[in-house]
Amino acid sequence: MAHRVVRRHPVAAPVALAVLAVLCLPLVVMIGASFNPGTEQVFPPRGLSLRWYANILNRDGFLRAFELSVALGLLSALVSVAAGTLAALALVRYRFPGRDALLTLLLSPLIVPGVVIGMAFLVSFAALGVFRSFPSLFVLHVVITLPYAVRVVVGSLTRVKVSLEEAARVLGAPPWRAFLTVTLPVIRTGMVAAAIFAFVTSFDNFTASQFLVWDRSTLPVEIYSYVRTENDPTVAALCALLVAGVSVVVVVLDRYVGIEAFTGR
Repeated sequence: MAHRVVRRHPVAAPVALAVLAVLCLPLVVMIGASFNPGTEQVFPPRGLSLRWYANILNRDGFLRAFELSVALGLLSALVSVAAGTLAALALVRYRFPGRDALLTLLLSPLIVPGVVIGMAFLVSFAALGVFRSFPSLFVLHVVITLPYAVRVVVGSLTRVKVSLEEAARVLGAPPWRAFLTVTLPVIRTGMVAAAIFAFVTSFDNFTASQFLVWDRSTLPVEIYSYVRTENDPTVAALCALLVAGVSVVVVVLDRYVGIEAFTGR
């Protein structure tokens, strides 16, 4: 069987490098500005200083907002992946009236503007007398992260042969054990990918979350509040630390899970 040779266009590499440079340029400018010793955000920096990195620790709002965003991200990812896996099982393995409507409902937060979602939750929680940030934001983040979990796990389940689980049942395994020992290991990488998408979506959400900030603030909302009144490189330093943290996470995931797990290969 002859293998087809794929020829790359001679301009493909330069175009790819140009696109990569355009994407990375804002990050380079931001990281460079974070080392500026003065109060201005200028690039290239007029010297090198860690002054604004230390200033992050001096502002309790950033630390408390970071803790809240991480807690919301982890909890919403856990709940959305668990609920999304159960929903994906029902959608892939069974045929029932209203199946398409259920799938549309689960994925609807993807097409509804964040402003509409945030305002709807604000009105609902105000009517219920709930004026605490954590429980209201937790419910909101589960709603907006659930579609990502459902979509990714559905894609993983559609590639799993039902005959493998049926074979385990024939050999005497109950349905729950057949799922845990046969199907779950196969879709594990998909569930990890779904959890990462859910965490990032929760951690990064600003549009809807800003409506439910009462006694505590998430990190994106806190950053927005800071840049409205201050113009120093503190936010640039904070964002540089976040980029470094994300880079470490990507390297670890590539080492132990594999990036191909997220591309479906």
